[in-house]
Amino acid sequence: MTQTPLVQQAHHLAGAIYGTILATSVVAAAGHDPATIDRAALLVLGTSVIFWLAHVYSLALAARMVLRRPVRRDELVSLARAEWPMLQSSWPILLALMLGVTGILERSTAVVVALVVGIVALFAYGLVIGRQEHMGWPRALLNASVAGMFGLATLSLKVFVH
Repeated sequence: MTQTPLVQQAHHLAGAIYGTILATSVVAAAGHDPATIDRAALLVLGTSVIFWLAHVYSLALAARMVLRRPVRRDELVSLARAEWPMLQSSWPILLALMLGVTGILERSTAVVVALVVGIVALFAYGLVIGRQEHMGWPRALLNASVAGMFGLATLSLKVFVH
């Protein structure tokens, strides 16, 4: 079940990007009413944990099929660690919501901040990736914009639906 460093690194980053899109989408869907921001925070946390567990479970099932034997505990822990960035990437968005739950920020402001955090994180992933590929700034910014579009598309759905 060993993966190449490339596959491991790509998988970690993909999980973080996916987790960010997931958490941002939950905020967009559940954060329309600032009075229920605590519910939105709980949904972000719950959805992130459930998706993380689902990914670990599906990988464990696939590993059993490939290995043709039960997965050992150390292998299961390794799979859970491989999926950890998906769960961890929701924390900044959750933190923004918690600032509203605790009254540090206005509830409506906290929802907007959570959405902005998700969009900026996606943009940043794209920018960092572009610069690591030694793209010039125009191409790196284009790459970042494409990544950020997932967050903006989510925001557009929020505006359209609510």
